[in-house]
Amino acid sequence: MKKSFLLLPLVVTFALTACTSNNSAEVTESSSDTLPNGGTWQPADIQPTSMPSGMNQPISQPSYTPAPITAKPTVTAPSSNHTSYNNNANYGSSDSIGNCQVIRNEVGTPIYAQMTKGCYTDSTITVGPQDTLYFVSFLAGKTPAEIAALNNISTTTKLKVGQTLRVR
Repeated sequence: MKKSFLLLPLVVTFALTACTSNNSAEVTESSSDTLPNGGTWQPADIQPTSMPSGMNQPISQPSYTPAPITAKPTVTAPSSNHTSYNNNANYGSSDSIGNCQVIRNEVGTPIYAQMTKGCYTDSTITVGPQDTLYFVSFLAGKTPAEIAALNNISTTTKLKVGQTLRVR
């Protein structure tokens, strides 16, 4: 109750102040005296100067002369005491599924960057060891959801070796 007695005079004061009709402002005549330097936009302390002579010189383009090729490097055969490295150390195996070349690492996981997506053209595919729904869909050029829908399975269904899946 005491708070309302304190707020009531404050609200009335603001309301009366807002309703006053004296909202005129004094307008003065502007003249050309307000423009600096007789109507120009530049201040008086900026003096015009000529461009330095070095600025007018043409810019020369850098020249490039390739180094002459003297001789081809010679390649020597490794001696018998050096260890020979297999260039295909990252690849465990390569096999064909239909008309697709499948490259797998040493663990048996497919290396998708080395395969062509959508290369499998038959209508069904037989699941092999370590094949997943994603792998089958990659070979068929479809999404895992499309392959799952064609076979009435879920996208999380584990595939069994020897299982035949429709891909078209």
